[in-house]
Formats: sequence, structure tokens, C-alpha cells
Amino acid sequence: MIKHLRITGLWVILVVIAIIAIQLALPDVVTIGPTWLVPFIELIGIPIVLGIIFIGRSHSGLARYAMTAFLVLLVLASVMNALLLLISLLNGFTEQGGPLLFAGFGVLIINVLSFGLVYWWVDAGGPILRAEGRPSTPDFLFPQQGMDDMADWKPGLLDYLFTAYTNIIAFSPTDTMPLSKRVKVLFIVQSSTAVLTIVVTLSRAINLIPGGTPPS
Repeated sequence: MIKHLRITGLWVILVVIAIIAIQLALPDVVTIGPTWLVPFIELIGIPIVLGIIFIGRSHSGLARYAMTAFLVLLVLASVMNALLLLISLLNGFTEQGGPLLFAGFGVLIINVLSFGLVYWWVDAGGPILRAEGRPSTPDFLFPQQGMDDMADWKPGLLDYLFTAYTNIIAFSPTDTMPLSKRVKVLFIVQSSTAVLTIVVTLSRAINLIPGGTPPS
């Protein structure tokens, strides 16, 4: 169990590093403060994640609060990136289509990665309780959990990232059902943020690409 959690912890770190790399590449107008500020704070949070996963005490009070605060930061930064991108367009931001399209897709990728980590952390009391076979009330119902021949199946990080991805593509649950109120609220926030990015930002970017419809 510990070995599995440590491997998962390394994947979590890689996901956070991917989020940081994309944030650093975003235009200044869609970042909070200096471009480096939020990524730097997130980088400081990586040792917290490593400590929690490798020590295996994610459910001690201080460690759980620290990890939760870290993930809240990721989600808030994701939402703010989308809102600032929308505001910049409303204020006449006229970046070329290609860079603006990159910014839109970058915001969407950050959305998926950030919310996927949150889903992984909150479901059924967290990854350690799930791995130990003593989860609390589940927040998600995965299709494998209803199959008799997969009674020992447990969701992994990729399952939660896939859930976050399908939520912004379909703007609704697909094969994985949200059960708890807190996850339903997170689904609403995630899909609403994605709608802002896809409908407003990406459509505007496509219009700015040479050969597209001239913006009004």
C-alpha cells in the first residue's frame, strides 16, 4: 500500500509541475500578479505533498489542512486564469489568434489537472483511507464499482483526471457519477469555468486566426 501511494505521490508531483509549467507560459493578462508568483507558491507546496504521501500521515490534522489549502490554491488559480482571460477580452485584449488559442487550451488543461487532483484527494476520505480499504462515504460512483468481478477495484489518480476531463467535455457527468453535495458543487464550478473558456475565449481566438471570420 505504501509503495503504491509513493508512486501515486510522484505522479501527483508531475501533475503539479505540469500545471506550473503551463502557468508560466500563459500571457501576463491572465495571471494573478507577476507571472511567477502563483507558480512559485505552488512550487513551495510540492514538499508538503511529498511529506504527506511519503510519511503516510495525510489524515493528521495539520497535514490534511495543508494539503487541502494547497489544492484550494490550485483550483482558485485555475478559475482566476479563466476569469482574467475573459476580462482581458472584454477590455479589448487583441493578442494574435495562435497565442490566444494556446492560452485558452492552457487554461483548460490547468482546469482538468487541478480539479482532477481535488477529486482524487476528497473522494471517500482521501487516497490513504481508500488504499487501506477503510474509506468513508464515497463522493463518486465509478462503473467498475458496480461490477461483481471487480469487487477489489479501487480508483487511481488517472480515473479522477479522466473524470475531470469528461466533465468539461460533456459539461455533465458521463460514466462516473458525483454522489456528494461538495463534489456536485465542484462539478458546477469546473464545468462553468470551462464554458467561459471554450465558448468565449476559444471562439474569439479562432476568429483571429488568418482566414477566420473577422471579429466584430
